[in-house]
Amino acid sequence: MSILLETSNLKKHFESNGGFWGKKKSVKAVNGINLKIFEGETLSLVGESGCGKSTTGRLIGSLITPSEGEIIFNGITVNNLGKEKIRLLRRDIQFIFQDPFSSLNPKKTIKQILLDPLIIHKIGTRAEREKRVNDVIESVGLSQKQLQRYPHEFSGGQRQRISIARSLMLKPKLIIADEPVSALDVSIQAQILNLLKELQKEYNLTYLFISHDLSVVKHVSDRVAVMYLGKIIEMADKNDIYKNPKHPYTKALLSSVPIPDPDVQRERIILKGDLPSPTNIPSGCPFHSRCPISTDKCRVDIPKQHHSENNHIYYCYNVPS
Repeated sequence: MSILLETSNLKKHFESNGGFWGKKKSVKAVNGINLKIFEGETLSLVGESGCGKSTTGRLIGSLITPSEGEIIFNGITVNNLGKEKIRLLRRDIQFIFQDPFSSLNPKKTIKQILLDPLIIHKIGTRAEREKRVNDVIESVGLSQKQLQRYPHEFSGGQRQRISIARSLMLKPKLIIADEPVSALDVSIQAQILNLLKELQKEYNLTYLFISHDLSVVKHVSDRVAVMYLGKIIEMADKNDIYKNPKHPYTKALLSSVPIPDPDVQRERIILKGDLPSPTNIPSGCPFHSRCPISTDKCRVDIPKQHHSENNHIYYCYNVPS
């Protein structure tokens, strides 16, 4: 498979206001990410709230600019592109947001919402736009009769289908799905996840799927990248991550996933201590303050990238290859 998107040492630091007497601090939301997304795959980004998942998605989608590092999309370096080229880039990179209600304009009908991307980017004639809207709304499981309704007239699951339809209007190559099912009921989650997989085949889509729910990630992913304090600490094929996690943080996350069979017991790994602040990231390995197998070396040196079989990547000194 060819590489669709690649990041190199990607960073995003926000300057926080320290208040009247306080000093300004740098919030290291994303602190040096290297990843590759291949055409046609689903790469999932997982981790605790505040680890930098959504910021990474916004950086890749050019909604915010990086503090440092490179983003290469389809062979083009995205950094420092002009406004017109960024606008053209957004045809190829679209978003599905977490809250389908707040991401849809309540004053517009569904037809107007879906037509807007085509009008803004001056794509097609009026008849061609109408046909595109009709085709896409039916591909997400809704009917043309519903196009004259407003967002408040739909259920949460239907609104997310509309959000998915909007993301498809410009025929993108990459869709960044930021917690797309976390606001939905469990039964509806399954329907939306199955829809995303069907649309991926139909439209030859590539997904960056952002989530904290590891059971959801297992259902949709080809590869999984685990984030902690702005860094990717492990990345591998989905089956390798779930069957043979390397990093102690990944093991702790997986041990918290509920098992549907009450007769099956799993050892729960409880992490000690609180998640460090992104304004004061520990020296050495960022996880050492909570890690059950940390050593003195972990407190000083930042772990280098290690590889095991099947291109399983992890950052830990104390895990055998």
